Amino acid sequence: MKISGKELTNYIYLDIQKKLNILKNNNIIPKLIIIKSSNLASVNNYIGQKIKIGQKVGIKVEVINLNENECSDRKQIEDKIIAINKTSENHGIIFQKPSNVQIDEAMEKLIGIDKDVDGFLENSLHKPPVYRGVLKVLEKIYGARDNILILLLKKKKIVLLGKGKTGGQTIISGLKKDKYDMKLLHIIDTKTIEVKKKKYVTEADIILSAVGKNNPVDYLLFSKNSILIDIGVHFDSVNKIKGDFNEEDVKKRVEYYTTTPGGIGAMTVAFLMDNVVNSAMNTLKIKENII
Repeated sequence: MKISGKELTNYIYLDIQKKLNILKNNNIIPKLIIIKSSNLASVNNYIGQKIKIGQKVGIKVEVINLNENECSDRKQIEDKIIAINKTSENHGIIFQKPSNVQIDEAMEKLIGIDKDVDGFLENSLHKPPVYRGVLKVLEKIYGARDNILILLLKKKKIVLLGKGKTGGQTIISGLKKDKYDMKLLHIIDTKTIEVKKKKYVTEADIILSAVGKNNPVDYLLFSKNSILIDIGVHFDSVNKIKGDFNEEDVKKRVEYYTTTPGGIGAMTVAFLMDNVVNSAMNTLKIKENII
């Protein structure tokens, strides 16, 4: 059975709108800053989606373009990021991936934990949007949420394909923040031997695929009772977005699945916006406490 990311996203935006109404009544407009440092087609695509959604729901989205000359001056980059972070009207800051090599983890750590809406920092106040999207899908399937869902997941065999920063690492980070027993999670990467790979995938209750290439494992290994959540993203020769698996291949192999596009991607943007709104709500709470 296919789980529609679009359908679940509608519920996320309904919740966002309620919070936006509260903020509007207090003359606060949430603002997301996107730091762009490369001109890849994928980067422009991702940024375009965020700008479009921001305009639609009422969240300001500003793009800071660090060109090649600026990226060669590390001190200049640091000063700019620090200034952006200090501006109270900026509620969320992200480094759009893939980014210039000069924009590394050291630069990302210049962002405050309250404005790290991608949830990359270890002590970030926000859960990663990708991880929140995965939980939303599982919430739909299992009919459980929050702590009940996490307790339920501890009884499931979960396999994560890939551990890249924008995909697999966000899942790992999110599970750790939710105090999930990480010994129950099997991670498959390029170093995993074939025997273990086959065993993990065959026995998995939940498969989270975040590789970004076609068929990272043989889909024929999937159990009929398993759940496949396709997180991976890549672009084909005509710049069309693709996931890790073809829908026609997996729809009869697993019990539940999501696709790319139409799955986690839409929810990732929605939860990113929700994190920005939550950051703005936290600002409102601070102001109220001061008053």
